Amino acid sequence: MLRSLYSGVSGLTSHQTKMDVIGNNIANVNTYGFKGSTVAFSDIYYQTTKAATAGSDTQGGVNPSQIGYGTQVAAISKNMSRSSFQSTSSALDVAIAGDGFLQVQDKAGNIYYTRAGKLTVDSEGNLVDSNGKFILGTLNANPKNASGLSTEAGSNKIAINVPAIHTASFNAAVTSTTVNSQAIDNVKYKVEFKNGDVLSDFNLDINSGTADGIAITAGPPATYTVTISSANMANIKTVEDLQTKINTLLDAAIKADSPAGMKDFSNGKITISLDTSAATIAGNPGTLNEAQLAAVQAQAVTDILGATINYTAATNITTVPQSFSNLTSFTISENGTLIGIHPVHGTLTFGRIDLATFDNTNGLEEVGNTYFAATANSGKAKVAVPGFSGSGSLVGSALEMSNVNLAQEFTDMITAQRGFQANARIITTSDSMLEELVNLKR
Repeated sequence: MLRSLYSGVSGLTSHQTKMDVIGNNIANVNTYGFKGSTVAFSDIYYQTTKAATAGSDTQGGVNPSQIGYGTQVAAISKNMSRSSFQSTSSALDVAIAGDGFLQVQDKAGNIYYTRAGKLTVDSEGNLVDSNGKFILGTLNANPKNASGLSTEAGSNKIAINVPAIHTASFNAAVTSTTVNSQAIDNVKYKVEFKNGDVLSDFNLDINSGTADGIAITAGPPATYTVTISSANMANIKTVEDLQTKINTLLDAAIKADSPAGMKDFSNGKITISLDTSAATIAGNPGTLNEAQLAAVQAQAVTDILGATINYTAATNITTVPQSFSNLTSFTISENGTLIGIHPVHGTLTFGRIDLATFDNTNGLEEVGNTYFAATANSGKAKVAVPGFSGSGSLVGSALEMSNVNLAQEFTDMITAQRGFQANARIITTSDSMLEELVNLKR
Protein backbone atom coordinates (compact mmCIF):
# COMPACT_ATOMS: atom_id res chain seq x y z
CA MET A 1 0.00 0.00 0.00
CA LEU A 2 2.83 2.38 0.83
CA ARG A 3 4.36 1.90 -2.60
CA SER A 4 1.40 3.49 -4.34
CA LEU A 5 1.56 6.45 -1.99
CA TYR A 6 5.19 7.15 -2.83
CA SER A 7 4.55 6.53 -6.52
CA GLY A 8 1.86 9.21 -6.35
CA VAL A 9 4.24 11.58 -4.56
CA SER A 10 6.90 11.06 -7.24
CA GLY A 11 4.30 11.78 -9.89
CA LEU A 12 3.23 14.97 -8.15
CA THR A 13 6.84 16.13 -7.84
CA SER A 14 7.68 15.36 -11.47
CA HIS A 15 4.56 17.05 -12.85
CA GLN A 16 5.21 20.07 -10.63
CA THR A 17 8.68 20.32 -12.16
CA LYS A 18 7.15 20.11 -15.61
CA MET A 19 4.73 22.89 -14.71
CA ASP A 20 7.63 25.01 -13.43
CA VAL A 21 9.38 24.66 -16.80
CA ILE A 22 6.19 25.43 -18.71
CA GLY A 23 5.63 28.51 -16.54
CA ASN A 24 9.15 29.75 -17.24
CA ASN A 25 8.67 29.22 -20.98
CA ILE A 26 5.42 31.17 -21.04
CA ALA A 27 6.85 33.95 -18.85
CA ASN A 28 9.61 34.44 -21.45
CA VAL A 29 7.40 34.31 -24.52
CA ASN A 30 8.48 37.89 -25.39
CA THR A 31 12.10 37.67 -24.22
CA TYR A 32 14.50 38.30 -27.12
CA GLY A 33 16.84 35.39 -27.77
CA PHE A 34 15.12 33.10 -25.24
CA LYS A 35 15.21 29.34 -25.81
CA GLY A 36 12.42 27.24 -24.32
CA SER A 37 12.88 23.94 -22.48
CA THR A 38 11.02 20.63 -22.36
CA VAL A 39 10.77 18.02 -19.61
CA ALA A 40 11.16 14.27 -20.12
CA PHE A 41 10.08 11.70 -17.50
CA SER A 42 11.40 8.22 -16.80
CA ASP A 43 10.42 5.47 -14.36
CA ILE A 44 12.58 4.96 -11.28
CA TYR A 45 13.29 1.44 -10.07
CA TYR A 46 11.38 -1.79 -9.46
CA GLN A 47 10.86 -4.41 -6.79
CA THR A 48 10.97 -7.87 -8.34
CA THR A 49 8.41 -10.07 -6.66
CA LYS A 50 8.91 -12.98 -8.99
CA ALA A 51 12.01 -13.65 -11.03
CA ALA A 52 11.92 -14.80 -14.62
CA THR A 53 12.62 -18.45 -15.40
CA ALA A 54 13.65 -20.09 -18.62
CA GLY A 55 11.47 -22.60 -20.39
CA SER A 56 12.39 -26.27 -20.60
CA ASP A 57 11.15 -29.49 -22.12
CA THR A 58 8.96 -30.12 -19.08
CA GLN A 59 7.87 -26.57 -18.12
CA GLY A 60 7.31 -23.28 -19.85
CA GLY A 61 9.19 -20.10 -18.99
CA VAL A 62 7.85 -17.54 -16.53
CA ASN A 63 8.10 -13.77 -17.01
CA PRO A 64 9.29 -11.56 -14.15
CA SER A 65 6.78 -9.84 -11.88
CA GLN A 66 7.82 -6.33 -10.81
CA ILE A 67 6.26 -3.41 -8.98
CA GLY A 68 7.46 0.07 -9.88
CA TYR A 69 8.12 2.96 -7.50
CA GLY A 70 6.93 5.87 -9.60
CA THR A 71 8.45 8.43 -11.96
CA GLN A 72 11.25 10.98 -12.03
CA VAL A 73 12.48 13.84 -14.22
CA ALA A 74 14.93 12.24 -16.62
CA ALA A 75 15.99 15.42 -18.43
CA ILE A 76 15.16 19.10 -18.93
CA SER A 77 16.27 19.81 -22.48
CA LYS A 78 16.61 23.16 -24.21
CA ASN A 79 14.99 23.80 -27.55
CA MET A 80 17.81 25.53 -29.43
CA SER A 81 15.88 25.94 -32.67
CA ARG A 82 16.01 29.38 -34.30
CA SER A 83 13.05 31.70 -34.08
CA SER A 84 11.71 34.44 -36.33
CA PHE A 85 13.06 38.01 -36.37
CA GLN A 86 11.48 41.27 -35.36
CA SER A 87 12.49 44.36 -37.29
CA THR A 88 13.56 47.34 -35.18
CA SER A 89 14.51 50.95 -35.82
CA SER A 90 17.90 50.69 -34.11
CA ALA A 91 20.99 50.27 -36.28
CA LEU A 92 22.73 48.62 -33.33
CA ASP A 93 20.24 45.75 -33.01
CA VAL A 94 21.40 42.50 -34.57
CA ALA A 95 20.01 39.00 -35.10
CA ILE A 96 21.80 35.84 -36.19
CA ALA A 97 20.49 34.12 -39.32
CA GLY A 98 21.90 30.67 -38.64
CA ASP A 99 24.06 29.01 -36.03
CA GLY A 100 26.22 30.80 -33.52
CA PHE A 101 26.13 33.07 -30.51
CA LEU A 102 27.29 36.59 -29.75
CA GLN A 103 30.26 36.62 -27.38
CA VAL A 104 29.93 38.84 -24.30
CA GLN A 105 32.37 39.50 -21.48
CA ASP A 106 31.60 40.72 -17.96
CA LYS A 107 33.77 42.96 -15.79
CA ALA A 108 35.49 39.91 -14.26
CA GLY A 109 36.59 38.69 -17.69
CA ASN A 110 34.13 35.79 -17.88
CA ILE A 111 32.83 35.07 -21.39
CA TYR A 112 29.21 34.11 -22.00
CA TYR A 113 27.16 33.55 -25.12
CA THR A 114 23.79 34.90 -26.20
CA ARG A 115 21.38 35.20 -29.10
CA ALA A 116 19.91 38.47 -27.80
CA GLY A 117 21.42 41.22 -29.95
CA LYS A 118 20.11 44.35 -28.24
CA LEU A 119 23.33 46.38 -28.45
CA THR A 120 24.37 49.90 -27.60
CA VAL A 121 27.51 52.06 -27.28
CA ASP A 122 28.57 53.20 -23.81
CA SER A 123 30.16 56.50 -22.81
CA GLU A 124 33.64 55.10 -23.48
CA GLY A 125 32.72 54.00 -26.99
CA ASN A 126 32.58 50.29 -26.13
CA LEU A 127 30.04 48.14 -27.94
CA VAL A 128 27.97 46.53 -25.18
CA ASP A 129 24.73 44.63 -24.77
CA SER A 130 21.68 45.81 -22.80
CA ASN A 131 23.26 44.55 -19.56
CA GLY A 132 26.51 46.44 -20.10
CA LYS A 133 28.60 43.40 -21.00
CA PHE A 134 31.24 43.90 -23.68
CA ILE A 135 30.55 42.52 -27.16
CA LEU A 136 33.56 40.62 -28.46
CA GLY A 137 35.01 40.24 -31.92
CA THR A 138 37.79 41.86 -33.91
CA LEU A 139 38.83 45.50 -33.46
CA ASN A 140 40.19 47.59 -36.33
CA ALA A 141 42.97 49.76 -34.90
CA ASN A 142 42.65 52.35 -37.68
CA PRO A 143 38.97 52.84 -38.61
CA LYS A 144 39.95 54.90 -41.67
CA ASN A 145 41.74 51.89 -43.17
CA ALA A 146 39.15 49.22 -43.96
CA SER A 147 41.82 46.85 -45.25
CA GLY A 148 43.44 46.85 -41.81
CA LEU A 149 40.61 44.74 -40.36
CA SER A 150 41.92 41.22 -39.76
CA THR A 151 40.20 38.35 -41.56
CA GLU A 152 40.82 36.12 -38.53
CA ALA A 153 37.95 35.87 -36.04
CA GLY A 154 38.67 37.05 -32.52
CA SER A 155 37.35 37.48 -28.99
CA ASN A 156 38.44 41.03 -28.19
CA LYS A 157 36.49 44.04 -26.99
CA ILE A 158 35.13 46.22 -29.77
CA ALA A 159 35.13 50.01 -29.44
CA ILE A 160 33.55 52.56 -31.75
CA ASN A 161 36.63 54.78 -31.76
CA VAL A 162 35.78 57.71 -34.00
CA PRO A 163 38.97 59.65 -34.79
CA ALA A 164 39.09 63.26 -33.68
CA ILE A 165 38.74 66.05 -36.21
CA HIS A 166 41.08 69.00 -36.46
CA THR A 167 39.83 72.47 -37.23
CA ALA A 168 42.04 75.27 -38.51
CA SER A 169 40.34 78.64 -38.15
CA PHE A 170 40.97 82.06 -39.64
CA ASN A 171 39.10 85.18 -38.57
CA ALA A 172 39.26 87.75 -41.34
CA ALA A 173 39.60 91.49 -40.94
CA VAL A 174 36.56 93.77 -40.90
CA THR A 175 34.66 93.79 -44.17
CA SER A 176 33.38 97.21 -45.17
CA THR A 177 31.25 98.36 -48.06
CA THR A 178 28.85 101.15 -48.97
CA VAL A 179 25.21 100.92 -50.05
CA ASN A 180 23.29 104.05 -51.01
CA SER A 181 26.00 106.21 -49.43
CA GLN A 182 25.60 104.32 -46.15
CA ALA A 183 28.81 102.79 -44.79
CA ILE A 184 28.44 99.22 -43.55
CA ASP A 185 31.20 98.20 -41.13
CA ASN A 186 32.08 95.64 -38.49
CA VAL A 187 31.14 92.60 -40.56
CA LYS A 188 33.57 89.71 -40.19
CA TYR A 189 33.94 86.46 -42.00
CA LYS A 190 35.45 83.25 -40.65
CA VAL A 191 37.16 80.53 -42.62
CA GLU A 192 37.46 77.04 -41.14
CA PHE A 193 39.13 73.97 -42.53
CA LYS A 194 38.02 70.69 -40.94
CA ASN A 195 40.16 67.63 -41.53
CA GLY A 196 40.31 64.08 -40.27
CA ASP A 197 44.08 64.03 -40.01
CA VAL A 198 46.50 65.97 -37.83
CA LEU A 199 47.45 69.08 -39.73
CA SER A 200 50.82 70.77 -39.80
CA ASP A 201 51.26 74.46 -40.51
CA PHE A 202 50.14 75.50 -43.97
CA ASN A 203 48.95 78.49 -45.98
CA LEU A 204 45.84 78.62 -48.10
CA ASP A 205 45.85 81.17 -50.92
CA ILE A 206 42.59 81.73 -52.83
CA ASN A 207 42.77 83.63 -56.11
CA SER A 208 40.92 84.45 -59.26
CA GLY A 209 42.67 83.68 -62.53
CA THR A 210 42.26 82.42 -66.05
CA ALA A 211 41.60 78.76 -65.20
CA ASP A 212 40.55 76.60 -62.27
CA GLY A 213 43.34 74.76 -60.51
CA ILE A 214 45.35 74.00 -57.39
CA ALA A 215 49.10 74.39 -56.97
CA ILE A 216 51.36 73.53 -54.05
CA THR A 217 54.51 75.40 -53.09
CA ALA A 218 56.82 73.34 -50.92
CA GLY A 219 57.33 74.52 -47.37
CA PRO A 220 57.40 74.33 -44.54
CA PRO A 221 54.83 75.56 -44.30
CA ALA A 222 53.44 74.49 -47.67
CA THR A 223 51.23 76.92 -49.57
CA TYR A 224 48.10 75.61 -51.26
CA THR A 225 47.04 78.00 -54.00
CA VAL A 226 43.44 77.62 -55.17
CA THR A 227 42.65 79.44 -58.41
CA ILE A 228 39.10 80.05 -59.65
CA SER A 229 38.65 81.16 -63.24
CA SER A 230 37.17 84.60 -63.93
CA ALA A 231 34.33 82.96 -65.85
CA ASN A 232 33.33 80.88 -62.85
CA MET A 233 33.80 83.81 -60.50
CA ALA A 234 30.97 85.57 -62.32
CA ASN A 235 28.57 82.99 -60.88
CA ILE A 236 29.86 83.32 -57.30
CA LYS A 237 27.67 85.80 -55.45
CA THR A 238 28.02 84.69 -51.80
CA VAL A 239 30.60 83.24 -49.45
CA GLU A 240 28.60 79.99 -49.56
CA ASP A 241 29.05 79.90 -53.34
CA LEU A 242 32.78 80.47 -52.89
CA GLN A 243 32.91 77.75 -50.24
CA THR A 244 31.22 75.24 -52.58
CA LYS A 245 33.58 76.05 -55.45
CA ILE A 246 36.71 75.73 -53.32
CA ASN A 247 35.60 72.34 -51.95
CA THR A 248 34.74 71.12 -55.44
CA LEU A 249 38.27 71.92 -56.61
CA LEU A 250 39.82 70.33 -53.52
CA ASP A 251 37.79 67.14 -53.89
CA ALA A 252 38.66 66.83 -57.57
CA ALA A 253 42.36 67.30 -56.86
CA ILE A 254 42.32 64.77 -54.04
CA LYS A 255 40.65 62.12 -56.19
CA ALA A 256 43.16 62.71 -58.95
CA ASP A 257 46.04 62.84 -56.43
CA SER A 258 47.29 65.89 -58.24
CA PRO A 259 49.21 67.83 -57.28
CA ALA A 260 51.08 65.58 -54.87
CA GLY A 261 50.57 66.45 -51.24
CA MET A 262 46.81 66.85 -51.37
CA LYS A 263 46.48 63.99 -48.87
CA ASP A 264 46.66 66.67 -46.18
CA PHE A 265 43.25 67.79 -47.38
CA SER A 266 41.76 64.29 -47.48
CA ASN A 267 38.15 64.45 -46.22
CA GLY A 268 38.73 68.10 -45.38
CA LYS A 269 36.13 70.78 -45.97
CA ILE A 270 36.36 74.54 -46.17
CA THR A 271 33.62 76.42 -44.35
CA ILE A 272 33.18 80.18 -44.83
CA SER A 273 30.63 82.09 -42.77
CA LEU A 274 29.69 85.73 -42.22
CA ASP A 275 29.23 87.33 -38.80
CA THR A 276 26.93 90.36 -38.98
CA SER A 277 26.10 90.46 -35.26
CA ALA A 278 28.17 93.64 -34.73
CA ALA A 279 27.33 95.27 -38.04
CA THR A 280 26.86 99.03 -38.10
CA ILE A 281 25.09 101.05 -40.76
CA ALA A 282 26.30 104.63 -41.08
CA GLY A 283 27.90 104.21 -37.66
CA ASN A 284 24.76 102.90 -35.97
CA PRO A 285 24.01 99.27 -34.99
CA GLY A 286 21.48 97.75 -37.34
CA THR A 287 20.12 94.71 -39.11
CA LEU A 288 21.17 94.32 -42.73
CA ASN A 289 18.39 94.28 -45.28
CA GLU A 290 18.54 92.03 -48.33
CA ALA A 291 20.37 94.55 -50.53
CA GLN A 292 22.88 95.39 -47.81
CA LEU A 293 23.54 91.70 -47.06
CA ALA A 294 24.13 91.03 -50.78
CA ALA A 295 26.63 93.86 -50.90
CA VAL A 296 28.48 92.58 -47.85
CA GLN A 297 28.54 89.07 -49.32
CA ALA A 298 30.07 90.36 -52.54
CA GLN A 299 32.64 92.39 -50.65
CA ALA A 300 33.56 89.37 -48.51
CA VAL A 301 34.14 87.30 -51.65
CA THR A 302 36.41 90.05 -52.98
CA ASP A 303 38.31 90.24 -49.68
CA ILE A 304 38.89 86.50 -49.57
CA LEU A 305 40.22 86.37 -53.12
CA GLY A 306 43.86 87.32 -53.14
CA ALA A 307 44.26 86.83 -49.40
CA THR A 308 46.57 84.24 -47.91
CA ILE A 309 45.20 82.40 -44.90
CA ASN A 310 47.93 81.22 -42.55
CA TYR A 311 47.25 78.20 -40.36
CA THR A 312 49.56 77.73 -37.43
CA ALA A 313 49.12 74.52 -35.45
CA ALA A 314 50.10 76.15 -32.18
CA THR A 315 47.44 78.84 -32.38
CA ASN A 316 44.83 78.18 -35.04
CA ILE A 317 44.30 74.43 -35.00
CA THR A 318 42.02 72.83 -32.43
CA THR A 319 41.28 69.14 -31.94
CA VAL A 320 37.67 68.11 -31.32
CA PRO A 321 37.09 64.57 -29.97
CA GLN A 322 34.43 62.58 -31.80
CA SER A 323 32.12 59.80 -30.66
CA PHE A 324 29.41 57.48 -31.93
CA SER A 325 26.90 60.33 -31.77
CA ASN A 326 28.87 62.23 -34.41
CA LEU A 327 28.26 59.55 -37.04
CA THR A 328 25.59 60.32 -39.60
CA SER A 329 24.78 56.63 -40.08
CA PHE A 330 25.84 53.23 -38.77
CA THR A 331 25.36 49.71 -40.13
CA ILE A 332 26.25 46.15 -39.19
CA SER A 333 26.93 44.11 -42.32
CA GLU A 334 26.12 40.42 -42.89
CA ASN A 335 29.66 39.41 -41.96
CA GLY A 336 29.51 41.47 -38.77
CA THR A 337 31.57 44.45 -39.97
CA LEU A 338 30.76 47.68 -38.12
CA ILE A 339 30.64 50.59 -40.56
CA GLY A 340 29.97 54.23 -39.77
CA ILE A 341 29.68 57.33 -41.93
CA HIS A 342 31.25 60.51 -40.57
CA PRO A 343 30.74 63.97 -42.11
CA VAL A 344 34.50 64.64 -42.17
CA HIS A 345 36.21 61.24 -42.13
CA GLY A 346 33.80 59.59 -44.54
CA THR A 347 33.47 55.80 -44.24
CA LEU A 348 34.94 54.29 -41.08
CA THR A 349 35.38 50.57 -40.34
CA PHE A 350 35.54 49.99 -36.58
CA GLY A 351 35.76 46.24 -36.37
CA ARG A 352 33.67 43.10 -36.65
CA ILE A 353 31.33 41.12 -34.40
CA ASP A 354 32.50 37.50 -34.48
CA LEU A 355 30.36 34.53 -33.49
CA ALA A 356 30.95 31.45 -31.36
CA THR A 357 29.68 28.00 -32.36
CA PHE A 358 29.58 24.73 -30.39
CA ASP A 359 29.54 21.05 -31.25
CA ASN A 360 26.64 20.50 -28.86
CA THR A 361 24.53 23.59 -28.23
CA ASN A 362 22.17 21.62 -25.97
CA GLY A 363 25.12 21.12 -23.65
CA LEU A 364 25.31 24.85 -22.86
CA GLU A 365 24.35 25.96 -19.38
CA GLU A 366 21.82 28.77 -18.91
CA VAL A 367 23.05 31.38 -16.43
CA GLY A 368 20.25 33.95 -16.70
CA ASN A 369 19.75 37.15 -18.70
CA THR A 370 19.58 34.96 -21.85
CA TYR A 371 23.26 34.08 -21.37
CA PHE A 372 24.75 30.64 -21.85
CA ALA A 373 28.02 29.30 -20.50
CA ALA A 374 30.17 26.58 -22.06
CA THR A 375 30.26 23.22 -20.28
CA ALA A 376 32.24 20.01 -20.58
CA ASN A 377 29.46 18.56 -22.75
CA SER A 378 28.98 21.58 -25.03
CA GLY A 379 32.59 21.55 -26.14
CA LYS A 380 34.79 24.62 -26.40
CA ALA A 381 33.65 27.65 -28.33
CA LYS A 382 34.79 27.89 -31.95
CA VAL A 383 35.08 31.52 -32.99
CA ALA A 384 34.18 32.33 -36.59
CA VAL A 385 33.55 35.28 -38.88
CA PRO A 386 29.77 35.48 -39.40
CA GLY A 387 28.76 33.50 -42.46
CA PHE A 388 31.85 31.29 -42.38
CA SER A 389 32.91 28.04 -40.70
CA GLY A 390 29.34 26.97 -40.07
CA SER A 391 28.19 30.18 -38.43
CA GLY A 392 25.21 32.22 -39.52
CA SER A 393 25.25 35.70 -40.99
CA LEU A 394 24.08 38.79 -39.13
CA VAL A 395 20.90 40.74 -39.78
CA GLY A 396 21.06 44.40 -38.79
CA SER A 397 18.16 46.34 -37.25
CA ALA A 398 16.50 43.10 -36.14
CA LEU A 399 16.18 40.97 -33.01
CA GLU A 400 15.55 37.25 -32.65
CA MET A 401 12.28 36.55 -30.87
CA SER A 402 11.65 33.85 -28.26
CA ASN A 403 11.15 30.38 -29.75
CA VAL A 404 8.41 29.50 -27.25
CA ASN A 405 5.38 27.94 -28.99
CA LEU A 406 2.36 29.03 -26.95
CA ALA A 407 0.05 26.44 -28.47
CA GLN A 408 2.45 23.67 -27.48
CA GLU A 409 2.97 25.16 -24.01
CA PHE A 410 -0.76 25.33 -23.28
CA THR A 411 -1.19 21.76 -24.49
CA ASP A 412 1.64 20.63 -22.23
CA MET A 413 0.05 22.60 -19.40
CA ILE A 414 -3.16 20.61 -19.78
CA THR A 415 -1.35 17.28 -19.74
CA ALA A 416 0.74 18.40 -16.75
CA GLN A 417 -2.40 19.44 -14.88
CA ARG A 418 -4.22 16.18 -15.63
CA GLY A 419 -1.15 14.17 -14.72
CA PHE A 420 -0.89 16.03 -11.42
CA GLN A 421 -4.58 15.40 -10.72
CA ALA A 422 -4.26 11.70 -11.49
CA ASN A 423 -1.27 11.33 -9.18
CA ALA A 424 -3.09 13.24 -6.46
CA ARG A 425 -5.96 10.74 -6.88
CA ILE A 426 -3.48 7.88 -6.33
CA ILE A 427 -2.61 9.37 -2.95
CA THR A 428 -6.20 10.01 -1.87
CA THR A 429 -7.32 6.55 -2.99
CA SER A 430 -4.39 4.90 -1.22
CA ASP A 431 -5.26 6.91 1.87
CA SER A 432 -8.87 5.64 1.73
CA MET A 433 -7.66 2.08 1.46
CA LEU A 434 -5.36 2.59 4.47
CA GLU A 435 -8.31 4.06 6.34
CA GLU A 436 -10.36 0.95 5.60
CA LEU A 437 -7.47 -1.18 6.82
CA VAL A 438 -7.21 0.74 10.07
CA ASN A 439 -10.97 0.48 10.61
CA LEU A 440 -10.98 -3.33 10.35
CA LYS A 441 -10.58 -3.50 14.15
CA ARG A 442 -13.57 -1.78 15.64
